[in-house]
Amino acid sequence: MDKIKILTIAPYQELEYLVRDIAKDFDNIEMYTFTGYYKNAIQFAKAFPDKEFDVIISRGGTATLVRSLNDTPVVEVEVSTLDLLRVIKQAVQCSPKAAVVSYPDVTARVEMLAQFLRLDIKTFSFELPEQIEETVRRCVRAGYQLIVGGAATREYTVAEGAQFMLIASSRESVEASIRRAIEQYHLMNSVQDRNRLYQSIVDKSDAALFLFSGEKNVQYMNVAARRMLNSVDRLEQFLARNIDVLEKNQRLHLLKKMNNDVYEVNGNAIMIRQQPHYLFELHFRSAGCRVASVAQIENPEEIRRSQQLLGSSELYLRPLAKAIQTAGESMLPVLIQGEVGTCKGLVARKIHGQQVGEITSLICLRCGDLTEKNWNLLLNNADSPIHAMHYTVYLDHVDALTPELQRQVSAYIEDSKMTRRHRLISSSCCDLSAEVARGRFSSRLYMQLSGFTINVPSLAQRREDIPAFVNRMLPQLNTLLSKSVVGMEPDAMELMTRFDWPLNLVQLEKVLRQIMAAPVSFYISAEEVQAVLSNEERKTAAASFDLSGTLEDIERRIIQQVLKEENMNQSAAAKRLGIGRSTLWRKISAGEGQRSN
Repeated sequence: MDKIKILTIAPYQELEYLVRDIAKDFDNIEMYTFTGYYKNAIQFAKAFPDKEFDVIISRGGTATLVRSLNDTPVVEVEVSTLDLLRVIKQAVQCSPKAAVVSYPDVTARVEMLAQFLRLDIKTFSFELPEQIEETVRRCVRAGYQLIVGGAATREYTVAEGAQFMLIASSRESVEASIRRAIEQYHLMNSVQDRNRLYQSIVDKSDAALFLFSGEKNVQYMNVAARRMLNSVDRLEQFLARNIDVLEKNQRLHLLKKMNNDVYEVNGNAIMIRQQPHYLFELHFRSAGCRVASVAQIENPEEIRRSQQLLGSSELYLRPLAKAIQTAGESMLPVLIQGEVGTCKGLVARKIHGQQVGEITSLICLRCGDLTEKNWNLLLNNADSPIHAMHYTVYLDHVDALTPELQRQVSAYIEDSKMTRRHRLISSSCCDLSAEVARGRFSSRLYMQLSGFTINVPSLAQRREDIPAFVNRMLPQLNTLLSKSVVGMEPDAMELMTRFDWPLNLVQLEKVLRQIMAAPVSFYISAEEVQAVLSNEERKTAAASFDLSGTLEDIERRIIQQVLKEENMNQSAAAKRLGIGRSTLWRKISAGEGQRSN
């Protein structure tokens, strides 16, 4: 068995002899000794360059100095109360003018003993080794002829012409220090073994661990982290940028796409020795890129960019502010309903941003593109983000799900307890409760999604805000299109306000872009607005046709629309529809007969 290597730095020669003698009784140690104190102590510690000591033993100020300048554990030889009692009794017997010069912890115990035993002995204290010379000089000037102290006090006492008596450590104190050094060695070995075990576990982990200091410098990386750092571009910069987020929120939980792979990122702010540190844990998640057509992962940076709706976001969301705050503070599933173009995604992301205590990713599932095939891809991959924990899952345009997908999504929400694992937000372009009543939407899925419902008003319901929206958008469009438009003529703004905006804010932005794309002066005229709005009216009439009901119902509505556009001219309508006038008359008559019934 390897012996414990101990170095004893003895402040006085007698202590070195005593240590060597006591060490002979311990078979498990290899003792090295040197005599010296204070400035020489570190030189003594380095006197054995080929030795790596397990523990160092010293005494008093020398032990304190060695401990501050050396990584090896230091055990101090204590000055026991018995040691002090012995020396001060001898001192008062030798001289009526005796004093103790030492550190405050020693002089305090001397004063207690002197008071208890009624001994006449004075004490002088110093805090630092540099103060010893002046303290001894002050003691001698006060008339004290015998000074009791440590080894470093001896030379100054002799230089002042006074007598000196050393505070020596007894054999019992030295033996106790050696036993403590052995205990310290075994304790340290136990801690090191445990640390090596933990280090082995951490290095074998698939998770990449990065520890940053408060100055945003990497202090530690495990094997997986070093491997990831070599293969992922700008990874360290991404983590460093998120330290500011951790300082404010203490935690983050993100999905991040890097080098076409998806990683789960967990961050925590921790304190080490009263200093802030930031720990990031990264797991590889392969599934995200496989369903990119229907699933989009958004982190705070991307969400902030998406919320910049031509400078109108704050104004647009103002009527919904209280509902958004309430929804954000609750963990109930949120259903957002509104017409096409009412920017329900903006509302969803604002609710997501209201969450308190942790920054997380938003996983947007585009239900309009969702098929049974890619839904199964999401479900059957263990790395799929929807199987994870603590994200926001946003079902965009949930009313577009087929009946079979409605059933499958509902079953997954219930079976996987999705609303307990994730924050669930969904949006619809129609009133889902009405769709449930008509039998077109799953009542079970509706109940799962509508814990809290927000109805987004259409732009036609907010006509008074249209001038403000226009004036907010114009400066940004000026920058984007290199224009210098100051505003709109009053009659032009009146046209904008009267328009119904069936596609809402999205259509308003599109119209403004089209108007400003053409050559315009400092002020947009009514003619310029009317030219674009007329085109929008024709497109909207064609795009907003009602396709509900039976084939006969749809055919009848088409005929009525064409007749209206042809000013009820049946010949022109028949020609446009590609049928004979008699066929058209028969279909009109059949429709009127159904209505009368």
